[in-house]
Amino acid sequence: MITRLDRLLGRVTMYRLVLLVLLALWVIAAVLSLIGVLSFPILGLVLSLVVAVVAGWVSNRIFALIWRVSPHGESSLVTALILVFLFFPLPTMESQGMLALAVVAANLSKYLLAWRGRHLFNPVAAGAMVVAATGIGGAVWWIATPALFVPLVLGAALVLHRARAWDIALPVIVIGVVGTLLKLVSTGADPLGAGWIALASYPYLFLGAFMMSEPLTAPPRRRWRMLVSAIVGLISLIPLNLGALAMSPELALLVGNAVAFGFGPRSRVRLTLEAREEHAGGIADLSFVPERPLRLRPGQYLELSIPHRGADGRGLRRVFSVASAPGASSVRIITRVEERASSFKQALLALKPGTHVAVSAVGGDFTVRGGADELWLANGVGLTPFLAAADARTARPASGPTLIWALRAGEDPVWAEPVLRRGGVRVLIVGPESLARQGALPAGWLYAGTRVDEHALEIARPAGRPTHAYVAGSPAFVASASRAARSHGVHRVRTDRFIGY
Repeated sequence: MITRLDRLLGRVTMYRLVLLVLLALWVIAAVLSLIGVLSFPILGLVLSLVVAVVAGWVSNRIFALIWRVSPHGESSLVTALILVFLFFPLPTMESQGMLALAVVAANLSKYLLAWRGRHLFNPVAAGAMVVAATGIGGAVWWIATPALFVPLVLGAALVLHRARAWDIALPVIVIGVVGTLLKLVSTGADPLGAGWIALASYPYLFLGAFMMSEPLTAPPRRRWRMLVSAIVGLISLIPLNLGALAMSPELALLVGNAVAFGFGPRSRVRLTLEAREEHAGGIADLSFVPERPLRLRPGQYLELSIPHRGADGRGLRRVFSVASAPGASSVRIITRVEERASSFKQALLALKPGTHVAVSAVGGDFTVRGGADELWLANGVGLTPFLAAADARTARPASGPTLIWALRAGEDPVWAEPVLRRGGVRVLIVGPESLARQGALPAGWLYAGTRVDEHALEIARPAGRPTHAYVAGSPAFVASASRAARSHGVHRVRTDRFIGY
């Protein structure tokens, strides 16, 4: 079930998924308005959508022209739609003016409140705070209503699952809801009713799923993300009221963004394409020279941003596990060349040596030590995080980890042999039986069957060791290989799903 869901969600980018979920919530709200369940007039809802989208589209292009960069259309649409759910959807000049101001201010913050290409603050929170600072009104978070609770929960679950952002969403949701419940109970409210009100009528679910999970302002590591989320939840409960400045979810989020900035990279890093190789089986191997060393650990990812014409629904940014050791003179990225590749991948593979691309984020918690007690399981280009760990091991090649690498017909593993050999990695191959014939594999590598099963794990784990497994690859492979490892007695299994694009 989860594997099928991953496969389905993997067909769209995070921006497109969030956009679709927000549009679905708006449509449901419009239907509830028409049948009298929501008190907001349908005209106000329609006007809010039109005003937000037009203000977002126009302002984003104007600011992009001023700053001489390519506009990110889907980003501006997501910002506009989130703000639709924060401001009263009433058919009045005042309501629509506040919304338009918030949208324009949010887009401006993406350019103005940035440090060397990195956002300082969540744009939606910044836009809402600009409106509050004027004294004419503020965000009311009308999305937090029992009538929309069920569709909001379902949409939030899809977004958080696709983004793997439960770690940054749950702390603020739990702390905010529990804190609000305790406040209501302390005033004499019935605990059961207070719990429902705290969950369905306060904005913590929407805040956690659609704003805390925004990747460009989130810290790169799980423990930091959870800490920042908890800080936002705690701050939002403080009873602050200083005239125009009152505590609100958006103000709490801005404080959290300021804390998060200290945990992340201080600026974008530019990479210059140095070389590109093609390997059998449709594997592209790209080497980039960074303008300065990247701060990362083996197994972590970077997000590349490549603006290009004719971008399809899968967007302008992609995440890749780095395949080279931290501190190496070049950054290596390995990807599969698909017959029906996304416009992003086509743009990536069309890059000429000397072309510059931007790294918009670095992070990830799938960090691989490369110790002898580790069992690595990968399929296809899911090998990349392990290549980085093997490359980092070249100074201590003895007693390395064991790798089971699943290949499909037509794939030639020889391209990965030099790094794995220098890293002292013991390699077992599973896949088509043609790989078992003499000379099909590099010297010292073993063929262990057609798939990761009891037989392959028996060869990989004599006497029940290694005891820790790391699994990377497609969702289907990760699910099946993880089950096999656990059934074979591996107690600790960490996974990294390559959803694909």
